[in-house]
Amino acid sequence: METLYIAHMHCTIRREGEHLKLTLRGETLDTVPLIGVKTIIVMDRVNLTAPALSLLLNKGIDVFYMSKWGKIRGRVLSNNGGGAILRLAQYSAYLDSDKRLDIAKSIVSAKINNQISVIKKYKYHDTTSVYDGHLSKMNGYADSLSGTNTINEAMGIEGVSAKNYWECFKRMLKKPVFIRREYRPAPDYVNALLNLGYAFLANELTTCLTIKRFDLEVGFLHSVHYGRSSLALDIMEEFRAPFIDSWVLGMLNKNQLKDEHFHVVDGDYRLSDEGFNKFCTLYHERVIPWRERFREQSTRLKNAVLKGEHYESYRE
Repeated sequence: METLYIAHMHCTIRREGEHLKLTLRGETLDTVPLIGVKTIIVMDRVNLTAPALSLLLNKGIDVFYMSKWGKIRGRVLSNNGGGAILRLAQYSAYLDSDKRLDIAKSIVSAKINNQISVIKKYKYHDTTSVYDGHLSKMNGYADSLSGTNTINEAMGIEGVSAKNYWECFKRMLKKPVFIRREYRPAPDYVNALLNLGYAFLANELTTCLTIKRFDLEVGFLHSVHYGRSSLALDIMEEFRAPFIDSWVLGMLNKNQLKDEHFHVVDGDYRLSDEGFNKFCTLYHERVIPWRERFREQSTRLKNAVLKGEHYESYRE
């Protein structure tokens, strides 16, 4: 196990020989061997003692402190280094136009595939043919990716396919409050939830890619912009529909979040304090089983970059 998550709330991590011991109110919860561990993620409200930290650093194990919403709060890195070989391979793949295009097309293909999967899940319970035309077009766009020769062409296909996806998305909502996908200001509470959900997803993927020692500013689908985590945006494309979009649909259709959980500021829909707290609680329940998939995907990208192999994007 390369990455170890410790999330027992209020527990204390102590050193016991060459192992870690997790205790809570004087009782031992677990004893953790460190063989094969390269990174430890310490979640909110977990206490790491100085002797335990010293042991980890001596073994070349990096420690990341992360909020339960997926955001890195800080990190303690050992002196063993690491990451230079991966970053050199990442830069080489970025500068290789064929390799970069191959990764970008894989990401776009997976995004369209995952959007189609979300639609099909809802179509299963809908006897009308309203989705069929859109699905047919999206499948055609996905097939046409193989003939693209530039990243701009691939992004163009993603854009026209997305128009069909969002037309289906608004029909999958029980309440007709969503007209089109817009970012900021959010013109309705559906867009507001999507924006917030994507921000949380970005935090999750930023953490996974940082642990692997990628250069976050160097993406393959998204171009390089100073200070922007283009690589996290790349991997986000694969998870937007299955992780955030389908979850937002479920929350709203089940009335877990309602009109009263939002307010409008300068034309921008935002969650109230009560609404945000509920969103966070529901998000925490949602994300726990997904974090392993995020980690696996960052590992797939790392292996593809280091070994020069085709990158297999996440598909539902």
